[in-house]
Amino acid sequence: MGTWTSRWLAILALLALAGAMAQDWRLTRSQTLTQAGAREWRYTLGPSGKEAQELWRKLSSQYQDHLRAGYRVDLGAWRVYFLGGRLRLEPHCQAVNPACFTFGALPIPKERQDRFLLELSQLLYQALSQAQATGGVVLLTRLFRLEVPRGANPPYPASPSGWRP
Repeated sequence: MGTWTSRWLAILALLALAGAMAQDWRLTRSQTLTQAGAREWRYTLGPSGKEAQELWRKLSSQYQDHLRAGYRVDLGAWRVYFLGGRLRLEPHCQAVNPACFTFGALPIPKERQDRFLLELSQLLYQALSQAQATGGVVLLTRLFRLEVPRGANPPYPASPSGWRP
């Protein structure tokens, strides 16, 4: 096999692995158009599929309890916490790995929760990067909503989404 063929096979294997990993979360990008013109971009991140939705429902409920109790929630590259009564999102881990997460007490294998949270972190990073370039709203269902002005750097002020502090 030639070098060119080997590279293509490696690329195809990586794409297949990425496709296999990208099962639990979806990132939706939308923009409302009105007669006055286009409105801000909206980046919505939510679980995809019944099993992922149930897992996120249980995990986000624990995260909400952590935040209410004054603890931080680590989501890989990002950290969420209250400061002065306001929810805040800031950068956390530069080299995301399983140690960069707040794990839930769930009756599932740790490897499953690792994959779930790693995918969440990757798509959250993508949503925030896109929102920083375009400006807009980033929504992580059942946890937070934040408005990112174009070109704004973190930390970002956020508000709870789907729960009360």
